[in-house]
Amino acid sequence: MIRRVAVILACLAAGLAGRASEIFPVAHNERIILRIMDGRDGKPLPHAHVTLAGGYEERDLRNGLWREEALTDEQGRARLSEQLANLPWLRVWVARSKPCQAHPDRAIYSVERIRRDGLSGPNHCGEATGEDAPGVLTVFVRTKAKAAAPAGTAKQSAAYPR
Repeated sequence: MIRRVAVILACLAAGLAGRASEIFPVAHNERIILRIMDGRDGKPLPHAHVTLAGGYEERDLRNGLWREEALTDEQGRARLSEQLANLPWLRVWVARSKPCQAHPDRAIYSVERIRRDGLSGPNHCGEATGEDAPGVLTVFVRTKAKAAAPAGTAKQSAAYPR
């Protein structure tokens, strides 16, 4: 009788363990790199101000439970902190930029998938693509730089009409 109960409990525990990917926090030593690229031409965005949020579920991301800020280097890269690299989900915002994907407010990334395969976010701004590499997340944005006015279209001053 006791053996039968033990076998049933072991089967139940094995079944539950197979359903959950990470029940308890796990410390990973692999580095996670974030690349911020211009979606139109694929050039990296140096010195971009990035806000990162991590968590165990979408509610943690919405509430900004684990939130950090970073600046990208000359190659448009930033390294995730050890704390964020050990959480299962990640959300990325880039200041003064518009995400190149539909519904950016719902864009969350699996840190485990980034660690294992690498990941590139969608790019609806242009033809630029990111080469996925383990431990690298590529996010495409469109900067809000003002375009120069075409020649001959300068505004006239009211005080000095032509």
